[in-house]
Amino acid sequence: MKRVPALLLLLFVLSIISFGTWQLFRGNLEAAFSALPFLLVTYLFVKRFSRG
Repeated sequence: MKRVPALLLLLFVLSIISFGTWQLFRGNLEAAFSALPFLLVTYLFVKRFSRG
C-alpha cells in the first residue's frame, strides 16, 4: 500500500476508534457499537488490497 492511502486509512481507523471510545464514555452503547461494521469493512479492504 502506498504511503498516502495508508495514512488516510490510519486516520480513518483512529477516528472510528476515538468515536466509539467517546460514545462509550458518554454511555451511548448503541452509537459506540455502530462503528464496528466500518472497522470490519476496513479490515476486509486492507486484506484484499495488501501485498503478498
